Amino acid sequence: MKDKKLKLKTSELVPGLYVDLELSWKDHPFLFRSFKIRSQRDINIIQGLGLETVTVYPGRSDIKVPKPAEDAPVEEVAAAEDEQEQLWDEKRNRIEKASYYRLRRQKVYNQYKESAKRVKRFTQNLQQAPANAVRDAAEIIDDMAAAFEQDGNVLMNLINLSSADFSLYHHALNVTVLSLSLGSAMGMRNEELRHLGMGAVLHDVGKIAVPVKILHKKGKLTHAEQGILDSHPLLGTRLAQRIQDLPKIAVDAIEKHHELLDGSGYPRGKDCGALSIHAQIVAIANLYDNLCNPADSSHALTPKSALAVLYAKYRERLDSKLIERFVHTLGVYPPGTVVRLSDDSVGLVVTVDPQALLRPTVLLYNPDIPKTEALMIDLQQYPDLEVADVLKPGDYPARIYDYLGVKERVGYFFEERP
Repeated sequence: MKDKKLKLKTSELVPGLYVDLELSWKDHPFLFRSFKIRSQRDINIIQGLGLETVTVYPGRSDIKVPKPAEDAPVEEVAAAEDEQEQLWDEKRNRIEKASYYRLRRQKVYNQYKESAKRVKRFTQNLQQAPANAVRDAAEIIDDMAAAFEQDGNVLMNLINLSSADFSLYHHALNVTVLSLSLGSAMGMRNEELRHLGMGAVLHDVGKIAVPVKILHKKGKLTHAEQGILDSHPLLGTRLAQRIQDLPKIAVDAIEKHHELLDGSGYPRGKDCGALSIHAQIVAIANLYDNLCNPADSSHALTPKSALAVLYAKYRERLDSKLIERFVHTLGVYPPGTVVRLSDDSVGLVVTVDPQALLRPTVLLYNPDIPKTEALMIDLQQYPDLEVADVLKPGDYPARIYDYLGVKERVGYFFEERP
């Protein structure tokens, strides 16, 4: 059993044993108080802490635990001061970097919230003052698109949101960020990228003409209600066509972001005509965000699972190259994925660098540290660590879920590479 434990003298420790120092975070130089011994250096440092015995978990160890020699004398071991100080330096360095990452993430979160407010304002103004609304939308898109125009300049970040905080405007912002990311990955630049962004941020504008009682109804819609909701791309197109200077790319994305190549989409289905790359990009981003943020949050998929569904079910119904590029852009471990690292620690992927998809930035679960001070590590800077496994919600206890700040809804926002 993994939870079975015993005591070993520090003189009997060997690499491969999983130990618990049972010391507070401030009393040892290791990142965690519980860990697998990797080398003789770890043993030297443990012995230098002045501990006579250490708790060992046989079920979590890589080797058979040596039989405790109860009558053997405890060996005097040098304090390994140099090795301890080196490890303390590494620990302090990680703490400083984690603080820096938290400040960066707070800045990104604030930018996301402010952008969502701006999306809400111009969307609400579309019917009364469409010219002003489109101008405000263009300002947002110009700022965002500029960051995506340089290859490798953008890091994708996770934003955790509660159901109470999430709205159609957050969905519009998510779809915009994801669309710009994919458009950039497909080589779009300048005016084309900005027009794509306009289509993405306005893709659901037709929903402002859908009755609120249908839009926010809890439970299953009637056939008639579903028909009205499914007409929102056409309602949005009518509104868009009345707005001067709205790019054709944007209007096309508004009209066709629910259409599919095999004619199984809506509202026109087989009569929708050709699907442009821009409409398909917005469709892919919209599908993905709807899988992660469905109307009923209890049906939400993890980002990893959402990508798998997108690949399995839509690869033949939308351009397969776009789907594959989207999966590649978000990465093997998209933001929002809970992972187990090679040292058995558990963390939440919070940032993905498109240039290093296998080595994201991870928020670590450590019950010895307050969650407000949780460590974040960029795996690019720690070659000794790697992602060993992806965890589903049932694979870890609720306390980890709470500690990592995982909420019902997810948002995506970018930051320019520091």
